[in-house]
Amino acid sequence: MKNGLIFHDGRKTNVCFPEWNRAQSLFVFQWKKTSFQAILPYVKIFDKLTESGIRIEDDFEMGKLTSLRTGGCADYIAFPENAGQIADILSLCHDSGIPVTVTGGLTNCLVSDEGIRGMVICTRHIKGLVMKGGLFIAYAGESLENVINKSIEHNLTGLEELGGIPGTAGGATWGNAGANGVSISTFFFYADYMTADGKLKRMPSFCDAFSYRKSPFSKGDVILSTAFRLKADRNSAVAREKKEYYKEERRRKGQYDALSAGCFFRNPPALSAGSLIEQAGMKGFEHGGAMVSTRHANFIINKGNASSRDIFELSELVQNAVEKKFGITLEREVSLLGKFQ
Repeated sequence: MKNGLIFHDGRKTNVCFPEWNRAQSLFVFQWKKTSFQAILPYVKIFDKLTESGIRIEDDFEMGKLTSLRTGGCADYIAFPENAGQIADILSLCHDSGIPVTVTGGLTNCLVSDEGIRGMVICTRHIKGLVMKGGLFIAYAGESLENVINKSIEHNLTGLEELGGIPGTAGGATWGNAGANGVSISTFFFYADYMTADGKLKRMPSFCDAFSYRKSPFSKGDVILSTAFRLKADRNSAVAREKKEYYKEERRRKGQYDALSAGCFFRNPPALSAGSLIEQAGMKGFEHGGAMVSTRHANFIINKGNASSRDIFELSELVQNAVEKKFGITLEREVSLLGKFQ
């Protein structure tokens, strides 16, 4: 734990954190409403994981990683590089009663301004690509864009329609990412993952295991790798052209023009969430530093100074407007991490 000072008043030990006061150009010590006994498990875990070579940081500003560039600090965040390191983190947190939040590329998440309590496990550093016959195996931290490009290089096709979707293979598998009538589940063969209690398991492919933007994984599961069954095709030039076409379509709709988490709401059956939002008069609507995109009404963008609260409240205004006009309740596609209303 960095920057903390420990004092004992004869009855219990307290923790004091220095905060920089720009107006007075000095450090002001702010007492946290906690005791050393309360943070001792975190201190022990920080030391043990650091000693074992795992990159771990405390009081980490999550807005540095999220595609929306908002969000408060995580108490601790770890960046494991393999299954063994993940097992160590889960074991230590489980034994100490420390809550764990698992993240991927953080491109489809909204992190609370209050941050995330406990330990965040970020899987974006778990890298690797393997070919096994007709299977193309992507480790969780590989970007989906790179997975598509490398599969095409190896004359394996099928993922092209997902071209341009940001995020990682692990996150895409967790959320069953999709576009243009196909999704991760279309090509899913199996995934190796670790449960919250550290057990290594394999999720096989079942036709009813996935649904629209949902997967069969449970909260706390850590996806390690995903095996895709793709089609062999030596005409890689056509596949690459197709992938670039769909990526350009995303660019044309404004996905890369501003800070966003992509589509904020799931499409209701046989309907378009973006169309409903636009018809409800919310396209271009602003709230604080957040705005419903004028290019694609299902994008909520950060104009540059938005807080997560601005974005969350705007999403509620959008939901209310659509429900009032159509009687349809839009369901968020974006994951909420941390404490919200």
